[in-house]
Amino acid sequence: MKSRAISKWIPWVGLLSVTLGSHAGAWGEEGHQIVGTIAMTRLTPQARAAIIELLGNDDLAKAGLWADQIRGDSKYDWAKPLHYVNAPRNENSIVLERDCAKGECVVGAITRFLAVATDSTKPIEERREALKFAIHFIGDLHQPLHAGYADDMGGNRIQVIAFGDMKTNLHALWDSVLIHHKSQGDWRGLAKALETDMPPKEVAQWEGNLDPLVWGNESRAITRVIYSDLPADAKIGQQYYESNFPTVARRLAAGGVRLAAALNKTFAAYKPAIKNDDRAVSPVRSSTDSPADKPADKPADKPAQQPAPIPIVIPAVVPAPVSAP
Repeated sequence: MKSRAISKWIPWVGLLSVTLGSHAGAWGEEGHQIVGTIAMTRLTPQARAAIIELLGNDDLAKAGLWADQIRGDSKYDWAKPLHYVNAPRNENSIVLERDCAKGECVVGAITRFLAVATDSTKPIEERREALKFAIHFIGDLHQPLHAGYADDMGGNRIQVIAFGDMKTNLHALWDSVLIHHKSQGDWRGLAKALETDMPPKEVAQWEGNLDPLVWGNESRAITRVIYSDLPADAKIGQQYYESNFPTVARRLAAGGVRLAAALNKTFAAYKPAIKNDDRAVSPVRSSTDSPADKPADKPADKPAQQPAPIPIVIPAVVPAPVSAP
């Protein structure tokens, strides 16, 4: 991709020149983990408490993988079209009425599932799954080819040869291969580098626009450039990587920032049933409690009366998240 569509703000882009072996993955696992890790550093206390209450922990990196892990389970077949949004090739923008009928695309799903996650009238399991779907789909929408073309399945039908002899496709290249070529498996280190290098002005812009349709149209614009700049021989090498990884990095960073901002906004007025303070689950009597709160001393010549037991508040049991099939 020519630099005309790329932000060059990542100073360490293009430093690797390692040829990969075979690679498989669903953004793949590393991409979703990076987005979740960036988001974790930006959560408000209210959002963190709500996430702990719904998920049992606040690991967004792990929660972001669930929606891909259950794709082989037929009971979730209804969710498969919600990972992407397609628009005709001759259209520059996504039009919801045309491309996301009844909200059945990634753009509509994000809004719907965030609403369900905060709906106290819904069963806890439904809310938990809604939150995990929303976390994943926000990441998906920042991968450009999740706003692609139906006729080639978002680039899945376009075969490419990456870094010598790796047979893959255009979608997987942007989902996983370019990220892994940079990270070499150290996705935590890559996430940290992205957090460190994010320009404040761009962060403010990302946080200032939380409309999923805008995110989708950003990805759509990048997708059109990806297709126009694809090498004629479909061979992907170091030059392609160095030209395109800044865009990958920028979309990962934007996804993480916006995931946190969306969760912070969603749970801004949320009042969890359980008070979470550094994950404490049981209140402990403080040494500063007033004497009135303590059992009175008894005369030494009489057996001491046992004080009433201090009630221990145990949080409601939250079922474990649905595991991969």
